[in-house]
Amino acid sequence: MLRWLGRFTRERKKLMAELTKSDLSKRGNDETLINKFFGQQGLVNTFLHKDGQFKPTAIVFQEDNNQVDAFEDNQSNRSDEALSRVKNILERNQRSDKILFTGKFLNTNKIKTVPLTEMVKTEEFGGQVGGKKINLGIKFEKDFYDSLICELGCSNMNTKYAKDAKKLVEAIGKVKKLGFSEVKAVGGKNQPRPLSYSGGLYVSAGGKKTKEIGSTITDITTTFGGKDKVYLSLKFGDTLTFINSGVGRIFAVNDYKKNFDNYRDPIGREIFKMFAIDKVEFANIFNNYGKYKGKKVDVTGKCNKRSIENLLQYAIGYGYWMVHAKGNKLDMFEVTESYMKKSAKLTGRVVLHYGGARGSGKRLDIHCESSNYKFMFNLRNKQSGLYPSHIMCDYKKK
Repeated sequence: MLRWLGRFTRERKKLMAELTKSDLSKRGNDETLINKFFGQQGLVNTFLHKDGQFKPTAIVFQEDNNQVDAFEDNQSNRSDEALSRVKNILERNQRSDKILFTGKFLNTNKIKTVPLTEMVKTEEFGGQVGGKKINLGIKFEKDFYDSLICELGCSNMNTKYAKDAKKLVEAIGKVKKLGFSEVKAVGGKNQPRPLSYSGGLYVSAGGKKTKEIGSTITDITTTFGGKDKVYLSLKFGDTLTFINSGVGRIFAVNDYKKNFDNYRDPIGREIFKMFAIDKVEFANIFNNYGKYKGKKVDVTGKCNKRSIENLLQYAIGYGYWMVHAKGNKLDMFEVTESYMKKSAKLTGRVVLHYGGARGSGKRLDIHCESSNYKFMFNLRNKQSGLYPSHIMCDYKKK
């Protein structure tokens, strides 16, 4: 009996791991945390604590064991500010920094202040509460595919996205003026889209320089009228990524140590020129990490907006339908060439954050926006190393 109980306890611990600060830097978990606290984007303001369900009424941020800010659950108008506090703590990476919650346990109504690290890493954060761990993005693709299969077969099965699948098929049918005839799941191919250079920066699609990218990024390929293919790109979560390209060979460690003196790589040179990046300041972020104190620089008047917009057009592309799941809501629309151009047209300022939001991180963030999206380019190391391994462009739909 004791042996069985011990094995059960060990398995339970495996399945119910607690959240860590490092977990928040992955898969948009920092935004999930804030959206969940404020009850936004279809998320519920109740967390699973190791001692039971916990409903917080306040989130408190401490740096060096001193409180620097706090937010109540009815202050959703300050959610961006709260998210910045989370990002600051992640960039500082100090043991003495903490995220605390004050609230009450459901059923008992016991009021308590608990640390983030006592919250269970549930599926919303990429963990599991029981059974096999599920990738929610992959699960969404499978569930939506199943709903399309039932729609194709005229089945009355009650699938999760039956109404959405029917709505999408009807919308595409009106555009194509053809009937739905076939559906294939192809998301597992994961075709790479590296950053390339030929007369300017672009994101390649299937090894080609083209903005018509549907066949490259498709997760589910539908056919209408027996021959007309329509590509579906399925996305899950609040913050998504247009660009995720390796730069370890573009920006070599020795280049940083030489402050990019006599630097020749065409892709790297274009990145510097396009965003008006100070090469020496960029090198200092990493060469002097731990001592470096960064700054925020508005480069709206110096950067090459036309080049940035062109790069964004290649990243967004056209020739597909977007199916975006945010919480319990689905946003479905056709990404046409005109939509791509509008979405890539910069409308605000372009601002560089050397050292990230706080100025002490191992990264360069570049903020800009269009009428449809808020973009954040970043150069950072995805494997927790010092020098950047990737350039990424994350985006949020307005």
